[in-house]
Amino acid sequence: MPPFTPFSPEVVSTIVTHMEQNEKYLDIAALIGKSLQGELTPEEAAALQAWVEESSENKALWERLTDPAYLQERVQYWEHDRDRSVHWRQLSEKISGKRPAGRVVAVRKALRYAAMLLPLLLLGGAALYFFWLRAPQGEETLASTELQIFPQGKVAQLILANGEKVNLNDSLQKAITEKDGTKVRNSASALSYVSGPAGAHVATLYNTLVTPRGGEYRIELSDGTKVWLNAASSLRYPTQFNGKERKVYLSGEAYFEVAKDAKQPFIVNTDRMDITVLGTKFNLSAYPDDPVHKTTLAEGSVRVNSGGGGVMLKPGYEAVIGKNNPAIQVSKVNVEAALAWKNGMFVFDSESLGSLMRKLSRWYNVEVKYDNGVDTLFHFTGRIRRYEDIKGILSLIELTGKVHFTFKDHELHVMK
Repeated sequence: MPPFTPFSPEVVSTIVTHMEQNEKYLDIAALIGKSLQGELTPEEAAALQAWVEESSENKALWERLTDPAYLQERVQYWEHDRDRSVHWRQLSEKISGKRPAGRVVAVRKALRYAAMLLPLLLLGGAALYFFWLRAPQGEETLASTELQIFPQGKVAQLILANGEKVNLNDSLQKAITEKDGTKVRNSASALSYVSGPAGAHVATLYNTLVTPRGGEYRIELSDGTKVWLNAASSLRYPTQFNGKERKVYLSGEAYFEVAKDAKQPFIVNTDRMDITVLGTKFNLSAYPDDPVHKTTLAEGSVRVNSGGGGVMLKPGYEAVIGKNNPAIQVSKVNVEAALAWKNGMFVFDSESLGSLMRKLSRWYNVEVKYDNGVDTLFHFTGRIRRYEDIKGILSLIELTGKVHFTFKDHELHVMK
C-alpha cells in the first residue's frame, strides 16, 4: 500500500470537487453505507461485490474502509501538525479503546457514516477524523446522533381564487374547476391548468401555489409554461392569461420553461425586479431573507428590470440585485450549480457558508445557529444528492476543517 500523505483543507476541497463530478461514486458510497449497516438487498450486494472485484484499487479501498487498524496506523503522519494533532489523538484514543466510559463510539458505526462519502475516502482516510470528534456535553455529533433529517419532498398547498386551501402531494389525484371554467388537475407531483371555454368574460382569477420548508412542486400554467417551485416559495398567477402580457408573482425560488408567445410577453415579478421574456429557460432566486436576488439564464434571452435600470441577459450569465443596491450586476456563472436543485442535486461552486446554510435550512426545515467567530463568508465547493440525510452534506462541509456541526434541542449549531 502506498505511503499516506496528509492534505490541507484547500486540497481536500479541490479533491471533493473532482471526485464528486462522477455520480458513480455517490451510488457506490450509498451501497457501502448500507452494507456496513447490514441493510443491503441481494441485488445491491451483487452490485457492490461487482464494484469491489472491478479493480485492485477498488478492493484495496474496500479493505481500508473495513479495517480500523489502518486509520490508527496513519495517525502518526499527522502528529507533526500542531493544528491537527489534538483531533488526531482523539481519534487514535477512540480507535484503540483509550476513551472514557460512556463515550464509546464503535468503529463500525463511525465507518458507517464515513462510508457515505466514498469519493473523499480516496484520500486514504485522511479526513475521517471529523466524524469522531467529541462534542460538548448535551450535544450530539453527526456520527453519534441517531437523528435523521430528510426533506418532505413533493408537497405544496394550492390556494384557490375563493381562498380555499388544498394540500397537494405526489399521490393525490384531484380535479377542480375554477369559476372561469379553468380545469385544475393534480397528478404525479405536478399541478396543471387547462383554460376554460373561449369567449368567457369573467374577472381575472388568481391561484397561489405555496411550498413549505422541505418541499418542492411543479406546475404547468394555462399557457403551457412549466414552473418548478423550490422550498419555502410561493407563486401567484392567473388561472387564464388575458390581455397583453402574462404576469406572475414569485417569492422564493423557481425555474421557468416559458412557452413562446411573441404577442404576450411573460413577466415574473419579485419585490426587487421584473423579468420579461418571450420564451426561454431561466432560474430565479428571490428569497426575502437572501441579501441578493439572482436571475440565471439557461436558454434564450430575458430582460431584467429594477429601480437601477435594465439589462438583457445571454445564456450562461446571471443578473444579481442587492437588497440595498438596485444596480444590476451581470456575470458569467456555473449554470449547472444554479439549476442543480431542480435536478435533485446540491451543487456548490465556491459558495459562501452563509448562503449554503440558508439553502440547507429551507430544504431540511432546520434552524441554524452560529457560534461566535464562525466565518460565514468562507467558500465551499462540492455536490451531493438533495434527498439524502442532511448529515451527508454537513460531513462534506466539515472536511474543509473550517467548521463543525452539532445538533442540540433540534437546532443545528455551526461551530469553529
